[in-house]
Amino acid sequence: MESKKFSRRDMLKFLGAGSSAAILAGCQGVPAQPAAGATQQEQPAAAADTAKSDAPPADQIKMSVATFAAVLHDWQREFSKRWAEQHPEVDLSIEEVVYAEMAKLQLARSASGTLWDVVFSGIKWFPYSASKDMFLALDDALAARDDSNLDDFFETSIAGGYLDGTLYGLPYEIHPGNPAVVVINTDMLEEKGLEMPTDDWNVFDYTELAKALNDPDNNIYGTNYLPGNYYDFQSLARAYDTDMFDEERSTLLFNTDEKNIEAAQWLTSLRTEHHVAPLRDETEGLQFVAGTLATQVTGSYSVNTFATEIGDKFNHDWVLFPKGPEGFRGYTAFTSNYSVYSGTVDPGLAVDLLVYLSSTEAGTWSALEQGTGQPNARRSVWENEDLLNQSHPIFRRVVNMYNDSNIPGPFPMPSNLRFQELQDNWANTSPEIFYGEVPFAEGMQNVQDAMQEILDLPRA
Repeated sequence: MESKKFSRRDMLKFLGAGSSAAILAGCQGVPAQPAAGATQQEQPAAAADTAKSDAPPADQIKMSVATFAAVLHDWQREFSKRWAEQHPEVDLSIEEVVYAEMAKLQLARSASGTLWDVVFSGIKWFPYSASKDMFLALDDALAARDDSNLDDFFETSIAGGYLDGTLYGLPYEIHPGNPAVVVINTDMLEEKGLEMPTDDWNVFDYTELAKALNDPDNNIYGTNYLPGNYYDFQSLARAYDTDMFDEERSTLLFNTDEKNIEAAQWLTSLRTEHHVAPLRDETEGLQFVAGTLATQVTGSYSVNTFATEIGDKFNHDWVLFPKGPEGFRGYTAFTSNYSVYSGTVDPGLAVDLLVYLSSTEAGTWSALEQGTGQPNARRSVWENEDLLNQSHPIFRRVVNMYNDSNIPGPFPMPSNLRFQELQDNWANTSPEIFYGEVPFAEGMQNVQDAMQEILDLPRA
């Protein structure tokens, strides 16, 4: 990769409003124990810990690792400490960093030469950081090891660690996106004499179910499905056997591809034709856990959280997000990576720590022994029968989806890496279509024009 230096403009552009990475709704929780992000208490950014109680010898190699500051990610601190105990030649500083602050901190600390030796990233900003030469290229270093086991990662999870064909990160978690599963109030199903749908249902089956369960007189809506992020619409586009972008990810297909238009029409009809989803001014106070939504489209990170919040108030169950009209299914893989700082004091040791933090051992311990049930991004962890047997059956079906090469799932990062600008345009222009606040064709073209304008810009 061509070497790049940070300019003041680079820093201001990335640190400015509109370019910071916010915590996704559920995007950092991993399905088997979802509560990361919104429900976990985060710690102050960059709180330092030490892996050793005694003062380190003067000849030790000083290294640092950044860990996600949330209870769900205590495993990162545990395994960083274990690694340090196995490497007495290293004085390892273990720091806790709030997820929402990491994107800015990476840029600032890399510019000052103080980036952690091993550092985590979310998929939304990882490619930008990698493009700025922050991270060590891992291909050769991992090829020289016999414990990397890259084939053990789900294909869509390891894909999130590449930029321009070079591997810069190993995934330590994955979940299939925000519109991945549907939770259904089964008490309401029983009252209506309806059966729980199977994973083979399609979007039109969902419409009919929402119509049957809709009860606006009692402030109960059949669904509240609305993709607030362009990458959430991507999952629906894949269910319609298409994509938001062309193969180069530089041209938007939202209003130029008939299948995307059909998907948007179906989505809009939930409100404008069938009235089974709330309009903009009707959304306040609607919550599935409160019994005011009959169904809700959400991520697999909600499964355990909802069970806890609902308790014995009513019965509920889960099904995969419906297929498209022709029987296709898609998802959007949210991954988080660990990377090695390109300026690390010891690349070999840093890579060793990276491999350890993304190992089967770490993922299995987190999933089964930490008490949070969080697997990492490896098949060997997700397919662990002890984990699957103690989890809701929906997780086994999510694993099967990951393993099905016919179901697309890579995160839709634009080729120019202007993720945040693209997302801002979607958030500002798309809701008025789905709420029926503008004529459909006009709204579709507004989104197309606004987002293509961003895609036409050079790489950020």
